Amino acid sequence: MATIVIADDSPTLRRIVSSVLTREGHEVVQAEDGIGAVQAVFAHQPDAVVLDVQMPRVSGFIAARLLKDDWQTADIPVVMLTSLDAASDRYWAGQAGVDRYLTKDFEAPELAGTIEEVLLASTAARGGRERLAPEKLDLSEEDVLSRVCDLLDRKLFESSVAQSVTAIAATAQGLESTVAALLGVLNRFVGYDLAAVLLGAERQAYVAVGKPTANSHYAEFLERSAEGLSSYSNETITTNALATMIAQAGGTLVEDPDELPAGPEQEKMSTFLSMPLRGHGGTVVGVLALSSAIKNAFGETALSTLKLIEGPAAIVIDNARLAGARAGA
Repeated sequence: MATIVIADDSPTLRRIVSSVLTREGHEVVQAEDGIGAVQAVFAHQPDAVVLDVQMPRVSGFIAARLLKDDWQTADIPVVMLTSLDAASDRYWAGQAGVDRYLTKDFEAPELAGTIEEVLLASTAARGGRERLAPEKLDLSEEDVLSRVCDLLDRKLFESSVAQSVTAIAATAQGLESTVAALLGVLNRFVGYDLAAVLLGAERQAYVAVGKPTANSHYAEFLERSAEGLSSYSNETITTNALATMIAQAGGTLVEDPDELPAGPEQEKMSTFLSMPLRGHGGTVVGVLALSSAIKNAFGETALSTLKLIEGPAAIVIDNARLAGARAGA
């Protein structure tokens, strides 16, 4: 027997769905709207959720997003049961993480079969083991609405980050201008002392200075960045093999590293990270690296932002590389 939360503002639909599922031996918990659905899921930790889309206060799309966005409920399968059947509705359901989509002209066997499918798929994803449900949690209406606001704020931020990166393609002229613009955008969202884009085929390192840094910090940063690039290449790439350019204010580049703004020599590099830039076809075309004199400088928020930037940044850079290669052919 499975526990199923169903949410619909229609008492008739709730009664019909409950009847179908209880005949199959399931325990049903009912909710009247999206807020009630989220509350019921956290309070009961069910095996599956059935959501209407058009509900008061919080829609089924938002409720599904909240549930799929939280580690405590992300693996609970969600079935959307709605009168909406446009392609855009199905698209948004997919974006919300919905596992199955049914319309309200369903037959009882179809609903029962769909629930059975998602339960079996959920069990298979766990390797046949029982679900280790977290502690049950009582959420107030204010708690749920606060989570809605946090979710919308985060999605707006993610959209802004991605848009800022992809907009570079429309404004930058050439590879160097593209990389300089990207490093400038990065500085708006992630604090760093040094950031760099290293490109393997071009043997080029573009470095941006977020904060004046020690010469030893700069040298170690370049060396570690080159090691990161080598790890994705078939050969060892040293700093001596890289032509280095420093990004200046306004997105201009200079070739002389002596232009690097000097900081206190005692501020050595304490935090370093690098990630691959995968262009078209998943090919690694370079690495994005950052450093700071502050220990553990890049927290969870910074890392999440970098993961957002990583994909679109790699494509924008790869497009600029390919365009430059075609122009030079």
